[in-house]
Amino acid sequence: MYFLRGLLVMIFLAVLPAMGQGGEFPWKPGDAPPQVAGIRLGDGLVRLEAVLGRPSGTQKLGDEALVFTYRQRGVQIIYASLDGAAIIFLQTREAGDIGGVRLGDRREEVLARWGKPSSVQGPTAYYRAGSSWVVILKLDENDIVKELGLGRLTENPPKGAKYYRKKD
Repeated sequence: MYFLRGLLVMIFLAVLPAMGQGGEFPWKPGDAPPQVAGIRLGDGLVRLEAVLGRPSGTQKLGDEALVFTYRQRGVQIIYASLDGAAIIFLQTREAGDIGGVRLGDRREEVLARWGKPSSVQGPTAYYRAGSSWVVILKLDENDIVKELGLGRLTENPPKGAKYYRKKD
């Protein structure tokens, strides 16, 4: 009896990770990154202000990057002097989505929509679309999406630039 119950648990655990992973990441290598909150990766200062208005906060990030926070829009942007908008983070669920995924979604919902990520480091998952950009998704301890962003990948980042999310 215990053997049978143990076997059933093992089968269930083996099948469980595959459940809900039938989705497929909506972008393929070579696809252009989507707009997030009306902004595209690479957008310059004029476009940012035209779409989002003036930032509610600005912080320097290294010698060649700034962090713009748009509290009223629920968006934070890492802006690099050489490439414009380098990373776009959504800070509120109301700020929008990336490919149908929003802050507050559960892990199972993301897997059902996009399938398995390209790579995982701890609670952070990376969905790569080729070699030029990535969706960054971080889960909290309850497997709820707590950080969601779109970032440009570069083989040669500007010297001294450190792209990471700056807390308010």
